[in-house]
Amino acid sequence: MATMSRKTKGLVAALFLLLFSFHLKAQQAQCNKLGAWLWYLELTKFKDYESLADTLQNLGIKRIYIKVANGKVDTVKWTELVDETIPKIFEERGIEAWAWSYNYPGNEKQQAEALYKAAKSGYKGYVIDVEAQFDRKPLAATKMFKAFDAARERATQEKYIDQNFLLYCTTWGNPRAHSFPISTINQYVDGFMPQTYVENWGGDHMLLLESTIDRVNEEYKSLGATKPIHHIVSTEKGTISPTEVNRFITYAGPETSVWPIPGTNTSLLLWHTWNNVEWDFDFCNDSYANYTAKLKPEPDVKKVPHKHEIHINEPVSSVQILNASGQVVADILNPGNIIDISNLVKGKYVMSILTTAGDKVVKMFSKK
Repeated sequence: MATMSRKTKGLVAALFLLLFSFHLKAQQAQCNKLGAWLWYLELTKFKDYESLADTLQNLGIKRIYIKVANGKVDTVKWTELVDETIPKIFEERGIEAWAWSYNYPGNEKQQAEALYKAAKSGYKGYVIDVEAQFDRKPLAATKMFKAFDAARERATQEKYIDQNFLLYCTTWGNPRAHSFPISTINQYVDGFMPQTYVENWGGDHMLLLESTIDRVNEEYKSLGATKPIHHIVSTEKGTISPTEVNRFITYAGPETSVWPIPGTNTSLLLWHTWNNVEWDFDFCNDSYANYTAKLKPEPDVKKVPHKHEIHINEPVSSVQILNASGQVVADILNPGNIIDISNLVKGKYVMSILTTAGDKVVKMFSKK
């Protein structure tokens, strides 16, 4: 057998590293679909889609949701719907371009035409935004989503798209309060995108990001959602920090997205937040699986009535208690199974518990 020269071995090694890097990038692209929402390009600092795409690429954003219609199709106002160059601009930079529209009851077939045109223009998916106008209106929702489903089928038959073109629904993060027809919509979509705007909700929702995401998931499922749930977090008020956005994204998963791109009726100073988001987070690695894995069942944490004590039925390594302002008011090592809260003033608190098994559990309680 002939032996390779040192030069040949070097070329083989270089080729292997190149192929490995391509494989790694492809794997990361599959694992990470973090996205950004665009309302109007004109409201941002960008003069064209090329400069916007360059910025998003540099940040590491993998998907953009571009508004293409508001109710009925209007290709004069929303040229993005029929401009085939726009999806290509983002695709050339490794960013998937999806289309989205805000929709209203009535004229369903005309509104659904936007999906057909978006598919024809080269967009990779579509999101229907339905909100207050569909509260307590399951029949209106059925007509709308049935029309969009038919438009997708038509685009598929004409070979503009295939089965990889997905249809999502975005709506309230608290659909039960709006009597929203989630089970009806579930029949027609491939996924849900709750507007989990913890920044707007404030209070405990900001402190308990992970628990809030869990509660939204549970609410959607209890209302009949069986399709994947991909959360949207908002930065428009400027009160959510990059650390909190990263916590949200890490817990919510690889198709989380952020509303809106700074400048869209918001301060351009929000770029400070966006520039410090971990857009390149590797959702494929073990650390993510370990982060999101939960102890099942969770430790039983109970506040004992008429006593200033909290009992935990599992060995605990440490306990940290935060007040409603996010300040640490107690930091206890090896507390045993009974936590004394007699020194706390009246109010709401968050307790972060680290078990001896290494699992982290977050609970909220009130001191009366």
